[in-house]
This record gives sequence, structure tokens and C-alpha cells, in this order.
Amino acid sequence: MLLHTDRRFQIRQSIAGYLDDKSIASYRLICRSTKHALDEDEGSFWRTRFLDTYDPSKQTPTGTRSVVNEWFKKQYQCRKRIERQRFDFQVGNSQKEMECLSLLKDLINESFNVNPHKSRQVTTHSLNMDRLGKVVKDTGLLECVFRRPYIRSKKSTPNPALLAIQLVLTHLSLTASPTSRIAKAWGFSDSQSLVYAQNSIRPIFKGPNCQEIDIEWTLHVVNFFKNHLLNQHELTHLRYDDLVAIERPQCWTKPLSTSPLKLGKHWKGSYAYVDHDEIVLIRDGQNEDYPIPDHMSGDGTDQPFQNLCLDFPEEDPDFWPEIFEQILKSRTKIRYRTATTRAQRRTTGPHVLPEGEPVSFCFKGEGKDAREGFLASGYFNPLPPQHGISGWHRMTMMKYWKDEHGYVDYNSLWAYEGVVLPGGMVMLGRWWSPSDDGDEYSGPFIFWNVDASVPGGGEQKTASD
Repeated sequence: MLLHTDRRFQIRQSIAGYLDDKSIASYRLICRSTKHALDEDEGSFWRTRFLDTYDPSKQTPTGTRSVVNEWFKKQYQCRKRIERQRFDFQVGNSQKEMECLSLLKDLINESFNVNPHKSRQVTTHSLNMDRLGKVVKDTGLLECVFRRPYIRSKKSTPNPALLAIQLVLTHLSLTASPTSRIAKAWGFSDSQSLVYAQNSIRPIFKGPNCQEIDIEWTLHVVNFFKNHLLNQHELTHLRYDDLVAIERPQCWTKPLSTSPLKLGKHWKGSYAYVDHDEIVLIRDGQNEDYPIPDHMSGDGTDQPFQNLCLDFPEEDPDFWPEIFEQILKSRTKIRYRTATTRAQRRTTGPHVLPEGEPVSFCFKGEGKDAREGFLASGYFNPLPPQHGISGWHRMTMMKYWKDEHGYVDYNSLWAYEGVVLPGGMVMLGRWWSPSDDGDEYSGPFIFWNVDASVPGGGEQKTASD
């Protein structure tokens, strides 16, 4: 019996679906019918091919079926052309590097999007993250963090978009094999000097409304902790190596946006510090020739990492003294305005949020480090996209203790300010002692979400719920 024409057409499309891109090009040339199967039916093959390879795009146009499918074809072929380019990342300023960075931003921003033509249920797997992981591996994107370029020139300054993407992918850097090239912390002495810098010298947030993240400084915090966590000669590595996979930094699992932040409850992390006299030497750059060892939060104890459990009250926290606000400025109201000029839309720097009053999401928490338990109160503030990537937040927190009578010890406050990376799975920044006289005594910290390691603790909630 002869197969119906439509059935033969579907079979040829189905066969093409199992072929790689190079084989598809050959398959298309076999005969007129195979070419027809790929190019006709208003280009439906390319829509299927795209959605079998990537998460749905936010840029999909509206229009007739043929117009939309032609867009899918061009997008698929463009993305695959960029993926096939063979090069190693240096500082992100070559044509190939910039094309790849543009693709990576799209993959990140559109990760975990739901296909509107299929089930609208939230997915736990992202095709974009599969593609992103391959591109990162093929191009060495995470192997060149703060590595000096092979050829020094006027274009040796790293592309800010490259630094932003490297920062977003912190979970990949901190879960790399200690023997891999990703694990190498280039320029560690520079990172050490910067992470101990005073806020007045190197603020985390800058710009007219302090809505622009100092991406380079924040990436130095990642580089600093990468050295301590993955360097096999560091004591902290031994304790980090004992953690199971779900106790280490994880990838985000939901679409990125500037909407109310989805945060988990259980966090693990660390902070670093040095003695007061040593911090002066580090800030003066005297740590390059004479290395100064860092002290980590759990040194010499059976509690190598801080544990923090967060709760999100429906209203502002009952306890937020004025002194907390004076120090952290967590609830400062800033009016954002949307960029409207063509030049503003082209900028590689942060955009601004729509006009209106920003929303602050409060939290309270309890934690434990190597020495004792502590209490915490703080806020998350949404930030505009940074270098074309959405989902960033500012985090402020006061760590404090109460005496046996329930009174806060205001002489033992520790302030925290940092960045919540897109996806809400990692936050890192600077701690400092607000009661310290003289130069600011400060250092770096990092927290990562470990809900997956806690029975029944994996459910994330909206900070404003």
C-alpha cells in the first residue's frame, strides 16, 4: 500500500529531526521531496527544530504562520552559526566574542521559559542551560576570569558584558572540578585587595541612583571564594569538598525577570576576615609579594560554613530600628525612569526600571556560624537589568544578638550589603563593622541556596508573599 503524501512528508520531517545540522544540510540535497519536507509547510520544521533545541524566545514576532516560522529558521541558523565558531575567550572585545556574548545573554534571559504551544506548567529543565553549558566549555568563558590577555592592546580592558555573564554563572565556577582550568583563580592577590577595600573607596552600587552594580568588584568576590573553595591547598577546600552536590551552589530553576524575587529559605555560606593590622597591608597592596592568609568563618571548628534560615513576613518586620536604616539605607525610596532615547536603549550598561516607587522585600532570619547563633533582619531591593541581563537585586542585612533580657547589643552589629545574582540562588558582597572607629573594618561574604538539601525545604516563595 502506498503511503499518503502527508504521511510521507511527516516521516521525512521526523527523520530530519534526528539528524545533526551538518547531516540536515546533506539530507536536504538528497531529492526534491526531502528539500520540500524541510522548506515547505510554511517552515514548520524550523519552528520545531528551534523549540527542540532552545527554550521559547521572548522575541518571537507576531504575524502569519509563515512569517513566524521564517523567524524561527533565521534565529536557529544564526545561533548555530555562532555556536560553531571556534575560539577561546580573552576579554570579550573581538567580533566572535561579542557575537557569542549576545547569544549567551539571550540564552540566560530566556532560560526556563515555557512553550506557549505546549503545557504551561513550570519546567524544571532548561534547553538553554544545556546549550549554554556547551558554549561555556567550548569557548573557555569561565577559564579566563581576570586572566591577562595573551596580547596587550587598547582593547585589553574586559568587556563589561563578559564580566556580567561570568558573574551570573557563578554556580558553574564554584562547582567545577578542582583540577579543571575553571578552578584557577587568576590574580588572586588583586581580588584579595579589592574584597577588603572600604565601601567609600569601592562601593558595590554606583550611578546616579546607586542602581548600577560594580560587576568587576563583585566578580572579584567570586574569584576570591573560588580560590578558597576549590584550591586544593586551602583548608576551606577540604570542608567544601565534603559537601554533597545539593549542598553546593546550584543553577536557578525559574525564568529571570524584574518581578518580585523568588527566594528560598535555607542558605549556606562563608565570610572571610583578617586582623586589623593586616587589612591595612592588604589595602596598600603589600599582599602580592608577601601573601597574607585569610581567616574563614569556620576555621578550626566543626562548623565550616554559616547557615542562614530566612522567613518573609507579610508586612514590614516588627524589628527594624532606625539605626539599622541609617547604616544600611534599605528602604530609601528612589524614583526610576525608563530610558526613552535611542542612545539609552543601545547602552551596554544597566537600564532603569519603569517610573514609580520601588518595592522593598523584607526578611528576617536566624543563623549559626562557627561560634554562635545570630539573628538577622534585612531587605531585598529589585535592580534594573545589568548589561542586558535581568533579575538582579540588592541585599542588605543586619546581623545582631540579644542578651538574656531580650535587648539588642548595639555594640556588636555586623552590616551586610551585597548582590543577589539573577535567579536568586547566590548572594555575595561585603560585611563591615558599623561600630568600628577609624577606617572601616570589612571583608567579603557569600551565601548560596541549599533548599534542595533540606527535606521539605525546596519550595521557594515570593519575598512579598
